[in-house]
Amino acid sequence: MTPHQLHEFLTSSLGLVPEPVANLVSRTYFYQRVEWHPRHSTRVFRVIYDAKGEVGRIQLCASSDNNNTALVSPPFDETNLAQLAHAEIGKVEDRLKARASESI
Repeated sequence: MTPHQLHEFLTSSLGLVPEPVANLVSRTYFYQRVEWHPRHSTRVFRVIYDAKGEVGRIQLCASSDNNNTALVSPPFDETNLAQLAHAEIGKVEDRLKARASESI
């Protein structure tokens, strides 16, 4: 899957929101809106590019923490990526609901 094909799949098919600025190293995709703050983060995937600009790995942002990084390596297929995205979105939603109930 090329970087362009992956971007189209993540944004069109899965409805993820890309960070506004793409760079040569990585691009982060968010659930519903771009929110970087750790307590309210909506990060789902961070696509990491290799030296040739191809997709090298995908970081599962909701499954990662300061001490552990969850990475997926190629080959990537739409079915597997959709399952991973839905699992990550579920974790983001659970975390945001827990944070909302703390502030009540």
